[in-house]
Order: sequence, then structure tokens, then C-alpha cells
Amino acid sequence: MNGGTPRYEYFRGEEGERVLDFTDFKGVQDLGDKLKVLPGTPWKDLLNYNVEVYGLEDASVGGSVHFEDAGFGFNEFGSIRKRVEVEAVIDGNTYTGFYKGGLISSVFIRKEFKPILFMKLERSFNFVINRVKLLYSGGIPPFRDVTLHKVGDLASLYVSFPETRKTLLEDKIKDMSESGPYSFKMGNYKYRYFGSINTLEVDERAFSNVEELIMFIRKDSIKFVALSNTPLSFPYSLEPYSDSNSKELFSGCILCGKCVYVCPHVEQRDDKNYSPLGFFISLALNNQTDYANCHFCGKCENVCPVSLNIVDNLKQKAKNSEVSMSLSIDLPSKKAIVITPISQSLLNEALRVIKYFNSLGVKLGLITLNVPLSSLLKGSKVEISNTIEEIYVLTPEEQYFLLQSKPKNVVDVYFVFDLLPDEKRNLVLSKEIHKSCFYKSNIKGNNKCSFALLEMANNERSANPKAKGEISVCPLAAKKLNIASYVDVLDDVDKNDTNKLVLELNDLINGNELLIQDLSWYEGLDDNIKIDFITRLIDSFIKDKDPASLVLAYVEASRNNLINDEKTKRVFLERIRNSLAS
Repeated sequence: MNGGTPRYEYFRGEEGERVLDFTDFKGVQDLGDKLKVLPGTPWKDLLNYNVEVYGLEDASVGGSVHFEDAGFGFNEFGSIRKRVEVEAVIDGNTYTGFYKGGLISSVFIRKEFKPILFMKLERSFNFVINRVKLLYSGGIPPFRDVTLHKVGDLASLYVSFPETRKTLLEDKIKDMSESGPYSFKMGNYKYRYFGSINTLEVDERAFSNVEELIMFIRKDSIKFVALSNTPLSFPYSLEPYSDSNSKELFSGCILCGKCVYVCPHVEQRDDKNYSPLGFFISLALNNQTDYANCHFCGKCENVCPVSLNIVDNLKQKAKNSEVSMSLSIDLPSKKAIVITPISQSLLNEALRVIKYFNSLGVKLGLITLNVPLSSLLKGSKVEISNTIEEIYVLTPEEQYFLLQSKPKNVVDVYFVFDLLPDEKRNLVLSKEIHKSCFYKSNIKGNNKCSFALLEMANNERSANPKAKGEISVCPLAAKKLNIASYVDVLDDVDKNDTNKLVLELNDLINGNELLIQDLSWYEGLDDNIKIDFITRLIDSFIKDKDPASLVLAYVEASRNNLINDEKTKRVFLERIRNSLAS
């Protein structure tokens, strides 16, 4: 561990030719009188251990030491760096003790065993600032900590001290009320400014437009964190990791890193650069490559603290694979299964669903949606037969995308699994479930991405997926993971019945092929003669067959090129459509 610039948290860091990522180095080991903490651990994970000093909840322990943050205990101990010890590497050598540079591998933080009292004073910001100046005008008050917290125009002055010092501080806390332990976080603001000023020279007017302000205070210095959703300027010097006032620098991204831990594209590539965080940084540096080429699941938007339209930004830059349909089926009905480029490998599963729903008294048509995958993923409006009022889809991914792009004539888009009777659903729910990253239901299960759709969308190499389970609610993922899907709990399409259908249709067509060819003589003279004969022929096949069997017969006839005569094909298609519509 040597020869690079450390990065302990996402919201700040230093430039370097080789950046070493410590953000995932998290963990706490209790050593009795102190804690051994890995450098990427956020301070919020330590608050239950009653530590002696701590920083902002969303800052990392390593980052606070590296950047010499102030925190709880600043008045008595100075910066956090001066009160903790580290295990670190500098110039290839490991050392333990107070931080003197290099790469931090562990931080040792003392526990607090003395009783500590906490007090609070709430007044206007101007009043509290003047109280701070009064406290320090005569020297250093023996508080463990003095922290000012301002939200809007209201400010709170928090102080803490060992119980043994209470008599020394009675004149300074007489108008304060008791409080509990306090800590602060940076929240979801777009702009964060870090700086320091002389305690007795602070001017409250410089912070009048700050939405939230945290000041860690001691005699010679105040270290502040100013938070706002609009850009601000200050008459004080700021730390270089303060946010730039350019609104477009990171397109509104505050570099919190929350998206990194939910992004399937990161898991697919095993590389954090392929997150929305990496995407926005690359945009700012004008070197955006293929970080946007994901499948737009939206998990990043669910965790984004500033509610960015991340998916829309990704769609504008993405260059998804142009996967097109390899088959065409047009058997619409009021309720119809729609096969898209996502599910075109699931035709057998579609036929099984159609057969099962027919047994429940529900007639389902079957159509293919002949649009490129990239258009479907990016939400382009699709055109679907006006006959169709309800779309049924085999995968949760298709429900997600078609709900965004369905035409007005479609009332709703249903995911087949959600419509199964309880008997069948419970068969699935009784097993260890893979639920897919697109499925929004609250059923318990592994929701890691299988990368099946991602690989279709970006044609990129994949790491080993973390998705697992005995059965998946996504048939596409099931194929990728080589496990069962919910379709497997439905009654299978009997191959003997299918073969009988195909054989019957084949015998009917072949047995009358010469006559159909002979009737072509009448074309141009009386077209109805041939059409009438073909219609009677097809009706004899259709008679007494349920709509599901007819859909199955049509698909198998198309697969095996059983019907060569175009008029026969057309009549066959029309009669099946009529059966579905009746």
C-alpha cells in the first residue's frame, strides 16, 4: 500500500496520478479502551461507542484525519488529527502514532469513560455569535466542546464538559438548558463550503444567506461548514474541496457516493467509475466514455439525496446496443402478451402463460413489438394495435419500460407474475427468490442484477453476478442464472398436444396443396372461389379449438414454415384473430 493519493470519501479528495480508493475500507474493532477503525468508515457508525472525539456523521474517519477536520472536542483537543493515532504507510514504511502523512490503514480512537454533561442555548444567530465572543474574550473556557448550529435564522449553541468541571462553568451555563449528546451531518445540500476564521473576528453578516451552518469553536479558530442549495460567496478563505459555485460543474451531483452502492452497472464492470457519480465527474472533465451505457433501472434516483434526474442525463449520453426483433407475430386481443427485444428469447414461456391463462378463462393474444432495444430503454413512444387495452409482459423490466411509453389506448401494463393466483404465487414465494433489480414489489428476495438485460443493452463484459436464488420472478434472469422462473410453476404445454396440432395442420395443408394451387387459376377472374375454399379449410381446423391452442398452432406453423401460400397464411391469421376477439 504505497505510491498514490488516498481517497477516503467521495465528496472531497486530492488530485494525483494514481488515486487509491479507501472508500470501501470500513469496519470497527472494539479494543476495550479504544476503537480500531478502518479509514473509510463514516463517523455515524461510531456514535454508539461513546468515543472521545468524532466528526461530521457523513465524513469518513480517515478523511477527517487526512484533512485535519474539527469535530466534537475541538475546544479542548484541537483538530481530530491531534487526538487520535493512526497506523499508516509513508515512503514505503509503516508507522503507528500521530498522523504525519501517508496512507492511513487504521485509526485508533479513545473511548470516553468520564460522565459528560451537555447543554444548549437557543436564540437568534446574532445573539449566539455575541455569546461566543463573550465566552472567549477572557480566555479559554474549560468546555470539552463548543459547537454552533444554525438553521435559517435560529441558532443553537451546544456545549459539553466533564461533570467534574460543572462548578467552574456555572456562570457560563446559567441560562442554558440540558441537552443530550449531539452530532451533525451535511445533509442533502448542493453546495458545501468549508473554511476557518478567527473566533473573535467572526461577522454574522457573512453567514446570513447560509441555509445551515455548523461551527466548531475554540479560542483561536472557528472551523465552519456552510450548507446551501444556492451558490454563496464568503470574505474568508475556503478549503480547496469546497464546492465550486459553477452550477454545471457536476450537473448538480453533490458527490455523496450513495449511487455507487446500488448501481448494477458498477457491479457488472466491477468498477465504480461506471456509476452515476463517475458519469457526472467524467462529464465535468470532458472525458465521458461509456459510463452511461446502462439499462436505466433507476435505483440511483431512489437514493439520490438531491433528487437529480439521473436517468434522463444517462439516456442523453448512452449508446445502447441496437438489438432488434428476429420474429414477428401479430395476434392482438383486448388482453395480449407483448414480446419485446427484451423477451424475444422467451417465446416458449409466453405460450405456456397463454395456455395457463386460458385454463382460467382468460384469452390472451400475442404480439411482437418491433422496436430497437435502445428505443425501448430510452422511453420512445411505441405504437400498438388499437385492439389491445391491457398489455401483459413476462418480465418486470418490460413492465417498467412500457409503462413509460405505452400508447393512450392501453389502459395498463401488467407483469404476469403479479396476476397469478395465490396458489401459484405461493409456490414461488416458498422458495429462495431472486426478485430482479427492476421488480418493485416488497416481496423478500435477492434483488441483485443478473446482468442479463445489461449485457443486451451495452454488450459489455460482466463480472460474476451476485444475483442468486432457487427461482426468479424474471424469466430472462432465470436463463442467465440457470435457475427456475415463475413460469415453471405453471402447467407445461404438452408436447404431444403440440405435435398433434402441428401434424393436423400439416396434413390439412399438404392434403389440399394441389387443389389450392389449382384454384389459383381463378385469380383475377373470381378471387372469392379460392378464398372461400381456404376459409372452409381453416375453419375445419379451428373448429372446437380454444384460442390458446390456435395461438400455439400459429406460432408453430410460423416456426416450421408449414404454410407457403400467402392467401392461406392471411386467412389463417384472420380466423385466429376473430377467435381471440369473439
